[in-house]
Amino acid sequence: MTKGTLYGVSVGPGDPELMTLKAVKTIERCPCVASPQTAGEHTLALDIAAQTVNLEGKELLFLPFLMVHDRKALEKNHRALADLLKCRLDAGTNVAMLNLGDVAVYSTFAYLMDILVGDGYPVEMIPGVPSFCAVAAALGTGLTAMHRPLHIIPAGGMSVDEALDLPGTKVLMKTGKAMPAVKRAITARGLTDKTMLVQNCGLPNQNICRNFSEADDSISYFTTMIVKE
Repeated sequence: MTKGTLYGVSVGPGDPELMTLKAVKTIERCPCVASPQTAGEHTLALDIAAQTVNLEGKELLFLPFLMVHDRKALEKNHRALADLLKCRLDAGTNVAMLNLGDVAVYSTFAYLMDILVGDGYPVEMIPGVPSFCAVAAALGTGLTAMHRPLHIIPAGGMSVDEALDLPGTKVLMKTGKAMPAVKRAITARGLTDKTMLVQNCGLPNQNICRNFSEADDSISYFTTMIVKE
């Protein structure tokens, strides 16, 4: 039997109207829709897609991703989730796995894609609107200009000072628990007036801060910051 194809479908950062036509059509023709599920049974990507695509009659497969730093625990978790997908793919079923933002940028899909491609399964990526582009649009600002670099950085993934030393525009993603350290570094460097952010971009509780002084330490995980020189 021919194996089914796993499609990594980008649903954008939050606003369902930012889903591409290709994303919508891919979900519509797949009988199984896989959705990442985080602690508390949150399925944000599915909630976004459900506002645009009729999911009636489709199998909904929930993928409970661990949110820990233990590498061995993560590898075990990803293998187990890949096995759930394999059960459908081995039966010849095409699966649309939903992913917030774009599947090529800090995506949960990438972890399972690497495993499945390595095991010989057909996989396709459906690109979408990345969160930092939607954030720039919400703020009404360009990200960069000709001959100027643009750096996309996970706020908790490297030294804040090291990130701010980079030339050009810095985009700090998924600030979350790193917010106090980020705030101290930006304030110390006098970059408050050059830093903007959006919390929960495209979602009903979206919050736009055009000046960093408006932000506080309780900023959520889905916060993207733009620091311009």
